[in-house]
Amino acid sequence: MEDKDEQIIKLEKEYKNEIEAQKRYYESELKLLKSKYEYEKDKLKIENENKVQAAKSELRAYYNVKNTEDAEKLKQYYEAQLESQKDWYEQEIINRRHQTEQWHVKHFEEETAKLKQGYEEMLKAQEDKFKVQEEAMSLYIAEQKKIYEEQLKPFKRIINFNKKIAKKLHLKKRQKKEEKPEEILNTETLTTDIQRPKVSVILPVYNVGKYLSQALDSLINQTLKEIEIICVDDGSTDNCYEILEEYKQKDSRIKVIHKENKGTGAARNDGLRLATGECIGFVDPDDWVKPNMFERLYNLIKEKNLDIAMCMPDGYDEKNAVNAPFPYFVDANFENIPDDKIFNWRDLSPFSYPMCVWNKLYTKELFDKNHIEFAEGLDFEDHKVIFGSLLTAERIFFIREKLYVYRFNREGSILSDNNKRLIDHIEIFNTVENLMKETNTYGILRYDFLTYKIHNLLYYYSMIKDEYKSEYRENMIKSIKETNITQEEMQMLTEKYPDLKSYI
Repeated sequence: MEDKDEQIIKLEKEYKNEIEAQKRYYESELKLLKSKYEYEKDKLKIENENKVQAAKSELRAYYNVKNTEDAEKLKQYYEAQLESQKDWYEQEIINRRHQTEQWHVKHFEEETAKLKQGYEEMLKAQEDKFKVQEEAMSLYIAEQKKIYEEQLKPFKRIINFNKKIAKKLHLKKRQKKEEKPEEILNTETLTTDIQRPKVSVILPVYNVGKYLSQALDSLINQTLKEIEIICVDDGSTDNCYEILEEYKQKDSRIKVIHKENKGTGAARNDGLRLATGECIGFVDPDDWVKPNMFERLYNLIKEKNLDIAMCMPDGYDEKNAVNAPFPYFVDANFENIPDDKIFNWRDLSPFSYPMCVWNKLYTKELFDKNHIEFAEGLDFEDHKVIFGSLLTAERIFFIREKLYVYRFNREGSILSDNNKRLIDHIEIFNTVENLMKETNTYGILRYDFLTYKIHNLLYYYSMIKDEYKSEYRENMIKSIKETNITQEEMQMLTEKYPDLKSYI
């Protein structure tokens, strides 16, 4: 109904504009006619005067009478002609106005029907276009899947070959224990082991073309040269594909996989399955690392026989374009970590210092032995790896050197957008709780876990956008109740977090 009213208003406006145009036209015609009349009048006056003079002379000569009366009659005739023309133009304006009004009334519904039909045809065309695009996208995804499977083939061969090498190395260790030093690895095995990368760096990539080159440059310029850089393009729609292909041609250590979008967790897991290095490192594609990061951490692992070597993060505020620490990663939050001795979860609770997956270098053996992998289909997927590694590692060492640069306040980041994805943080606590039970650490670390969980639940509830608060609150209350917090634990937690009382 509103569209029809707008159409009527539009037509009335057009009608008024047309009438005004007609009026101006006829007024200009009338003005022209008047000027012509004045011209003809003056001309006639002159001619009449001449004729009168001639007639007078002629009449005086022939009749000597009525000369003036005839001239007056002729003048009246022309004036009557001009007057009749003026009446005709005025009547024509009235007739045209009436015709215009009749036309608009007659054709209004017809024009409205045509307009409606045009919109329906346009919508149908758009629907057909979307169907074609959807079919094209399905074909594209199927083609990409074939390409991805082809790209995986050489990596699968590498994985199988490394398994054979690992098996031979295991046999060698057993032989040494059984005091049979005469049995040694063959030349092929030794050569392959020497060529094995010291570090595999896994880089999940999704629509970060603006920052990707900086991340890749920081990796290819590492002082540790024996690295492989596994880039998993998780279905990017910007220029990430071209950037990765360009860098792959420049540096043979870069391996690139292009795949259908399934999330950061799945992309990192694909990278883990293809990694052949002695150690595993992770870099986010919108961050970068200092030139000596992986050499420094790798040497620590080797010198101290570590499972994990850990450094401090540095920060870069993208919005304000300044170097600054992210509030969660300020130096004070790392003060309780010993930086002069080897420790594990028994010495220091993993919940007592900032959690991040990328400021560490892990041995691949730690991942393989404990089947550590990322959660898939959720944001905050790295918690499964962070706690899976910290709860199983026996030897961890920390240095206060800031070797990793974390970019924050970036548009599109989950922590910048504060959108519905923050709800995934609630689900990930169940994953962490299960990991603790699997590693027999739940009983010892339960209160630390509860403190960590309540703190983060309340924090992200305060951060999430208003339109998602109701859904977040509902899931948060459900998660707290499922934890079965005891009365004693509840008393300690509410003393620390008074707001908790309103959610129980």
